[in-house]
Amino acid sequence: MHPFFLLLCFFNSFEITTSFPSKANLSNCSLAFDCGPLRNLSYPFTGGSRPAYCGPPEFHINCVNDSPELSISSLSYRVLQLDPVRRNLKLARSDLWSSTCTDKLFNSTMESQFFAYNDSDDMDVSIFYGCNSTNTTPKLSNWFHCNNNLAFNNSYYLIGPVPLEPILSTCEIGITVPILKTTAAKLVANRSLFQEAINEGFTVNYTNPYDNQCAQCLGINGLCGFDSGSSRPVCICGNRVCDPAGIFNSL
Repeated sequence: MHPFFLLLCFFNSFEITTSFPSKANLSNCSLAFDCGPLRNLSYPFTGGSRPAYCGPPEFHINCVNDSPELSISSLSYRVLQLDPVRRNLKLARSDLWSSTCTDKLFNSTMESQFFAYNDSDDMDVSIFYGCNSTNTTPKLSNWFHCNNNLAFNNSYYLIGPVPLEPILSTCEIGITVPILKTTAAKLVANRSLFQEAINEGFTVNYTNPYDNQCAQCLGINGLCGFDSGSSRPVCICGNRVCDPAGIFNSL
């Protein structure tokens, strides 16, 4: 028997059981997709014509009215730019996109193995909601009205470290949102540009912890995928999942 045929039979014997739908067309993982300003998206990103099993769930992009959105730590972000070479994203919080008022009163956080702030580009702005400042006149330039079902409708934002101002002690809650340092400088010069500053977004670096496994899969002309049921990267050969060289056995 020809050695190549024996090798092919050996490769075909390493088929992995996954939680994929029984009729899933795994070859779809060779496809790329577009959404709004993003073009030709491929691994590790999924969405559109690329089913969820074509990459880690952390990189799934929802295309909402031709606007790409990414969920990170229970918050949704608009993806304004994506640079696959530098591996960074420019994001803006979806809940603050049309108004600086929000009912999602918690911080933007990127504490994961997948995403991290770009400290050289970003800085925090603090937003305080539900502030009792009815006796404060005139209103500060960083004040805005916000009706988000709190006891008081006054809100404030501060750039950088939060001082111990008595007025802030009357606020019900405060959150932090990153903005670009270049945008912050413009905001200091013109306090009325707060919404624009939020909408310009901030920079996030991304990392795919399964890069090594994907590279080995590509080395045998496979397609990189992900089984969310077992939280494991998988290699796709043709229209099925395989492990031709045992490259995922150590995971």
